[in-house]
Amino acid sequence: MNSLAIPLWLDVVAVGFGGLAGALAARRQGFDIVGVLFLAVIGGLGGALLRDLLLQVPVRALTSPGLLPSAFIGGVLVAPLLKIVGPLRFRRDVAFTLLDAMSLAMYSILGTDRAITVGLPPISCVFVGTVAGVGGALIRDVLINTTPEHFKPGSFYVLAAIPGCVAYFVLRAFELPVLVSALVGIGVVIAIRMSSWSLDWQTGRRARSAR
Repeated sequence: MNSLAIPLWLDVVAVGFGGLAGALAARRQGFDIVGVLFLAVIGGLGGALLRDLLLQVPVRALTSPGLLPSAFIGGVLVAPLLKIVGPLRFRRDVAFTLLDAMSLAMYSILGTDRAITVGLPPISCVFVGTVAGVGGALIRDVLINTTPEHFKPGSFYVLAAIPGCVAYFVLRAFELPVLVSALVGIGVVIAIRMSSWSLDWQTGRRARSAR
C-alpha cells in the first residue's frame, strides 16, 4: 500500500469544521465568547490529539502552525453563520448536524490515514480513525455536561464513521489516489450520518438483562 499521507491542508479544513461545530454547541448552551472559543478548540483539535496520542507520534495540533488558528477561526465564524442560518431551530439543528458530520467524516479519514502511514494492521487503522472522528465531539459533550450522543440510542454516529474508515482503507489498499480515496471515505461518512438523522434511522436501546 502506498504510504503517501493526506496533505496537511485537509487537516486544517477538518479542524475548522470541528471548531465551528464546537462553537455552535457552546452557543446552544449560552456560553460567553471564552466558552465559545474554548469549545471551538476542543471540537476542532480533540480528535487530532487523541489520534496522535494513540499512535505515539508528535502531536500535529501543536507542531503544525495552521491547526490551532483554524480552530479559533471556526469559533469566530459561528456568529455570522448563525445570522445566515436564521433563528429557526430546525435550520440551526440542520447546520449543527451537518457541520458535526463533516468534522466526523474528515477526522475519521485523517485518523485512518495516519494509522496507515505508521504501518498499523487494518482493524487498528479503522479503530484509530473512528476514535479520531468521534473524539472531539466526545470531549466537547463531556465538558458541557451532556451525555455523549455516541452512547445514546439515536441516529448513527460511530456507525457512520466505521464504514467510511473501511472504505478509505480498502481504496488505499487498491492504490487509488489519496485524495480520491479520502473524498470517497468522507462522502460515505457524511451520507450515512445525515441520512440516519434525516430519515430517523435509530440505534436501539440495549435490553436490560434478566435478573
